[in-house]
Amino acid sequence: MIQVNLTSWRVFSIVLSVFVSIISGMSSYIFTKSQLSQIPSITMEVQESRYLISLTGKVIQKPWSKTTESWIAGDSNYYVLDVGDLEIEKRSAQEGVILRASEAITFENFPEYVGETVEIKGEYVNSKPYQPKSAYESYPMGMDGRPLPRGAGFKVYEIRVLDE
Repeated sequence: MIQVNLTSWRVFSIVLSVFVSIISGMSSYIFTKSQLSQIPSITMEVQESRYLISLTGKVIQKPWSKTTESWIAGDSNYYVLDVGDLEIEKRSAQEGVILRASEAITFENFPEYVGETVEIKGEYVNSKPYQPKSAYESYPMGMDGRPLPRGAGFKVYEIRVLDE
């Protein structure tokens, strides 16, 4: 059997070495994390699908109102592609789809196409759950008592006016 004689000096040096190793490990972690946070990053829109969907219709502007469609569109006037009676995959508006901006086509581009028959290429986007900003905020609720989701529509990457 081995017998270890622990003096107060040896106990102190053991505790000190454990403390120094913990601090050293934490400081290297913090240093690495701070270095990674300083690497510039570029945010880009990533398309989930490999191909763009093409839709044809007339661009219309709709004013904000207290309707479910307006709630889904957002907090202001919005633009819709009126596809008429054509059957499309996901309707987000009575007339067709709510147009959503992308890096290629911004919200400010849509007014120049109002009243025009266009072909748009893009992808459907789903609604996202809405998180109220205040307990006093008013919003439409579903049957489960939660706020209705918002944000559905069609994200436009290309738009082209068609000759009528």
